[in-house]
Amino acid sequence: MKKEELVEIFSDLHPEDTAGIMTGEVHLSDGTVMKTDSLRVDMDGGRIILSEEKSTMYETNKRNWIQELIFYKNKKRKSA
Repeated sequence: MKKEELVEIFSDLHPEDTAGIMTGEVHLSDGTVMKTDSLRVDMDGGRIILSEEKSTMYETNKRNWIQELIFYKNKKRKSA
């Protein structure tokens, strides 16, 4: 997926798709499915980062996503 495609999808979501909890899923080659609520979209790096609850990055990844939201909201206010 390209960044442009992700932006296009999110730019015109149906209202019922704009609220609620997001869960990330990773399907591994051995059949294991990892689910997590620690996910972050890093547009600068072109990555979607998922951290397993047991990993050392779980809480950090969640906090970093909150920081991304703060940057976005501040940018939005400055342009208004």
